[in-house]
Amino acid sequence: MSEKNATSSNGTPFQAASNGSITVLDSRSYAAQGANGSGFGGQSGQGFTLSFVLNALRQWWKLAVPIGLLLGAAAGGSIYWLFEPVYQAEAWLQILGPQQLVFPAEGDSRVFVETQVQTIKSPLVLGPVVSKPEIAEMEEVKREEWPIEWLRKKVKVQALGGSELYTISFEGTNAADSKEIVEEVVNSYLNLQAQEDAERTQRVIELLEDERERQFAKVDQSRGIVRELSLQATGRDPFGQRPEQTISAVEHPLQELRRQLTTAEAERGLLEAKIKDSEKVVGDQQIEVADAMVEKEISEHPEVQGLKLALSGNRARLRGYETKLADGEKDPIYQSLSTRIDEDEKRLEEIRNKLRPEVAEDIRGALDGQRKEELARMQDQLRSYTLLEEFYKEKYKEELESVQRFTGETFELKSKQTDLSLEEQVFELIALRVTKLRTEQRAPARVTLRQQAETPKKPVEVVPYKQILLGSLAGLCLPFGLAVLWERVVRRVSDARQLGQQSQLPVVGEIARLPVRTSVFPRSSSQRMGQDLRVFEESVDSLRTCLALSEPLRDVKVLAVTSAANNEGKTSVAVQLAVSSARASGEMALLIDGDMRSPDVHKVLETRLGPGLAEVLNGECTLEEAIITDWSSRVHILPAGKLRGSPHKLLGNGALKSLLETVRSSYRHVVIDTPPILAAGEALVFARAADASLICAMRDVSRMDQINTAHDRLKGAGGNPVGVVLNGVPTKQYAYRYGTYDYHRA
Repeated sequence: MSEKNATSSNGTPFQAASNGSITVLDSRSYAAQGANGSGFGGQSGQGFTLSFVLNALRQWWKLAVPIGLLLGAAAGGSIYWLFEPVYQAEAWLQILGPQQLVFPAEGDSRVFVETQVQTIKSPLVLGPVVSKPEIAEMEEVKREEWPIEWLRKKVKVQALGGSELYTISFEGTNAADSKEIVEEVVNSYLNLQAQEDAERTQRVIELLEDERERQFAKVDQSRGIVRELSLQATGRDPFGQRPEQTISAVEHPLQELRRQLTTAEAERGLLEAKIKDSEKVVGDQQIEVADAMVEKEISEHPEVQGLKLALSGNRARLRGYETKLADGEKDPIYQSLSTRIDEDEKRLEEIRNKLRPEVAEDIRGALDGQRKEELARMQDQLRSYTLLEEFYKEKYKEELESVQRFTGETFELKSKQTDLSLEEQVFELIALRVTKLRTEQRAPARVTLRQQAETPKKPVEVVPYKQILLGSLAGLCLPFGLAVLWERVVRRVSDARQLGQQSQLPVVGEIARLPVRTSVFPRSSSQRMGQDLRVFEESVDSLRTCLALSEPLRDVKVLAVTSAANNEGKTSVAVQLAVSSARASGEMALLIDGDMRSPDVHKVLETRLGPGLAEVLNGECTLEEAIITDWSSRVHILPAGKLRGSPHKLLGNGALKSLLETVRSSYRHVVIDTPPILAAGEALVFARAADASLICAMRDVSRMDQINTAHDRLKGAGGNPVGVVLNGVPTKQYAYRYGTYDYHRA
C-alpha cells in the first residue's frame, strides 16, 4: 500500500480526511507571528460584517429558506385575515393670513397659519371633542387610555399644494364615526377661533373708545384757548357760532416736526390700549384649564404610569388564572390578585385626585407666564414709543424757542392753532381706528369651512398589499436573522482570517477538503476527484513545509495533533502529515493513535486495532510487537489497541514518557493523534509529553471559545501549542485563493 496518496486498499481516499481543509501562511509569516506569541489574536470581537453574515447564511440557507417561506406565507395570510379596513373622512378649510386693518401683522403670515394648524391638534381643540358623550362612547375611543394623545396622532392637517386650503382628515374603522370625529374637530376649532377673535376685538374697541373721549376733551380745551387768544389779538371768534367746526391747518415752520410728534403720540395711545387689554386679561380673568389637558399631564406622571403598568400586568395574570386555576374565581390565588387589583385601582384614583389640583395649577402658571411674557414685550415697545415721543417734544420745544425770537405777537396764536389742528388729527385717527375695528367684526372670518366632512363610501385600502408584503418579507427574513444571531453567539470558525483574528495562536495553514465521489458520471467524477485530491495533498504538503522551515520547530521530533472537540478532522491531518513528512524527508515516520477511547486510525488505514498503545502501556506486549510495519516502508503505525480500563491510569505511570524516549531514537518524525482536549483530559498528557502541539479547527464546525479554551488548557498543562490549522476548506475556494500548480506524474 503506497504512502504517496494515503489511500485505502481499494484506491478510494480515506474518508476521515473528508472533513479536513486549511490555508497556509508561509514560514516567514509564521515565524513573525510566533515571535510575539499572539499572531492576530489581539482582536477579540466579531462584528456583523458582510462576510460574517454571508457565512451565516451559507450555513443555514437550506433550513432557513423553507422555514422563511412558511413564516412569510403565514404572516401574509394572518395580515390579510386580520386586516380591518379603515375609512378616511376629511373636511376642507381655508386659512387666510392675519388681518391688518388696525394693527399691522407681526411676523410672517406663515407663522400665523402654522399656529392655526398646531391649534387644531392641541388639547384646546381636541379636549372638548373627546369630552362629548357621542365621541367618548365610540369603540375606537373607548379602547384608548389617552384619547387626546391618540386623536392628536390620528388627526392629520395637510396643505393642498401651496394654496390657502387645508384638509382635516381622520382614518377609522367605522365610516360614520370617522365623519363625526372630523366634524367635531372642525366645529371645536372654529368655535375657539371665533370666540378668541371676538373677545379680543371687543376689548380693544372699548379701550379705544375711552381714548377717543379723552382726546375729544383735549381738543375741546385747545379750542377754548385758541378762541380766547384770537379774541385778544383780532377781536373775533375764529369758530363763529359753530364751535364744533374744525379750524383749517395753518402753515407753520414746525409743521413736519409736529406731524411726527402726533404720529408717535397716536401709536403710543393705541399700544397703551392693547396693554390695558392684556393687563386686564392677566389681572382679572382666571385662566381656564381644560380637563383634557390636566388628565393628559396626570397620565404622563411617573407614579401614575408605574401604577398603571403594574395594573395592566396584574389584569393579564388575572385573565390567565380564570382558565388555568381549577376553582376559577374561587381560588385563593385569584381572589388575592383580584383584591390587590382593587387596592391598586383605589390608590390610582387617590393619586389622580391628589395630583389634579397641582397639575392644573402648574398648567395655569405656564399659561400665565406666557401671557406675562407677551405683556412684557408690549411694555418694552411702549417704552420705546414713549422715548420717541419725548424726543420729538424736546426737539419741538427747542425749535419753538428758536422761532419765537423771529416772530411777532401772533406767533402764540398761530402755534396754538397748529396744535389744535394736530390734536384734531389725532382724534380723527383714533376714531378711524375704532371704525376699522368695528368693520373687522363684520369682515369675513380668517378661517372658513369650504367643504364639510362626508361619510366615506369605501375604505382607503381594500387589500393591504403593502402590509402583506412587509409582513411576508419579515417572516421570510426572520429565520435568516435568527441564524445570524445564533452564529454570532456560537462564533463558529468560517475562514482563516477570522480564526487568526480571534484565536490566541497563529494560523499555520489551511487544509483543502478531501474529495468524495458524488457524480453520476464516473469518468468526469474521477477526473474531478483526481484534481481535488492533488489540491488536498498540496495543502497538506504546504502545512508540512511551513512546520519544517519554522525555526522554533526545527528540532521537533514528536508532534501531537489535537483539537478542542471531536469531528474537527485531526485524524486526517495527523495521518496525512505523517505520510507527507516521510515522503518529503525520506526518513522513517511513526503514526501513533493516542485516542484509545474512540480510535479511528485503524479504520482510515484499514489496519488492525490491537495489540497497540493500550497494551504497550499496560505491559501486555512489547513496542515492537504492537507497531505495524507492513503498511508502508517509511510510515509505521502504532494503533490504539483495546482499552480495558481508564486511560488516565495507563498514562499516569510514566510509561508514555518511556515509550516516546524509545521511538525518538528510531524515527525522525513521530505524529500522535490525540483525543479532543475538552472532552478527554488525557489529551493534555500527550501534548505535554510531545515536543509541540498542533490544534485542528474545522471550518463551519469549530467554535472560537472552545479553541481558545483548549489553547489555555494546553498552556496551563505545560504543552507547547505552536499554531492552529483550519480544516475543511472547499477545494474551489482553496484553489481560488492560492491557485494550483500541478506537476507531471509518472
